[in-house]
Amino acid sequence: MFVRLAGRVEVNAASLNAQGTAGNLIELTKLRIVVPENGAYRLAEVPAVTGNTVKHWHFAHFVNAYIMLGGQSLCEYCKRGIGFRSPDKSKKSEEEFVKGCAGEDVHGFLQPENQVRRESLFKASFMLPVEDAETGFDTVTHNRVVVDPTGKISREMMLFKRQYSSSIFGFLMSLDLSFVGKPLYSGKHDPVVDNDEVLKRGKAALVALLPLLAGEIGASRARALPAWRVKELLVTWSDKPIPQLTHGCYSDYVTASLGTLAAYSKLLDANVEVLAYGVDEKLLKGRTDKLSIEPPKGSWQEIIDHLVQKFEESTKKQGSQAATRAKKGGGE
Repeated sequence: MFVRLAGRVEVNAASLNAQGTAGNLIELTKLRIVVPENGAYRLAEVPAVTGNTVKHWHFAHFVNAYIMLGGQSLCEYCKRGIGFRSPDKSKKSEEEFVKGCAGEDVHGFLQPENQVRRESLFKASFMLPVEDAETGFDTVTHNRVVVDPTGKISREMMLFKRQYSSSIFGFLMSLDLSFVGKPLYSGKHDPVVDNDEVLKRGKAALVALLPLLAGEIGASRARALPAWRVKELLVTWSDKPIPQLTHGCYSDYVTASLGTLAAYSKLLDANVEVLAYGVDEKLLKGRTDKLSIEPPKGSWQEIIDHLVQKFEESTKKQGSQAATRAKKGGGE
């Protein structure tokens, strides 16, 4: 199962990514992006959330979901939510890492001394403000005080300042679940874990999207848990590899994504399903014999639930087929 997601979230009063300090000011991560203006283009400085941040939080939610589903194949670092890539020098092949740790299977690893690596099955872009939204930075002054047992301030206040921002952010993510439990760099991609383990890992990767898209992400969450809600979500999946969608920061990301999927599904004879939430139904056009575009869902959570059901059905079917082949092979 190959899953692609794009969409938009409304984020208010958040400090999702910090890039360092200037004096006592903690600055937000910012970068310059190309924006159209009066028939030309200019660079504008905007707040951004790195793909590394998005990936880290999906990893953290994946580990929690995997454990709650009864998963036990985690290295000591992944159990603690530490995504080392990887300090374990005892393993000499990708297959050993995949067998031993669900975290390194789904989110990849690098063991430089043994020169062994695995690319992450989860990929995320930077979160960027949408083209037609204004952005800005605000600085808030915070203070800390120390009081004695009587309640009197015993030390001077410590002042510190932190930047915050609010905007509509676009995002782009993908999950290549067809490779769960399989070495990427072997020609056959034969599974090295059993079907039940594949089911737990893949389901956990999809379930992890729920807290991620609900706003469990970012820095300074103890004092600036973001005011966050999903505005739009466009999701597509197929049993065959499919292209990435267009990033949600672009105003035409829905029509551009559907145009690519329609052409791809037709040319390569790939069955592709598209699901949406919060998207104008008039934009959901382009159905072909191989491209199925569903009417918008009533909630974005329904889409994740649908993906989990489809993944479970597909994985159980593959497991049953594999068992049948093995049984026939043993009897010959």
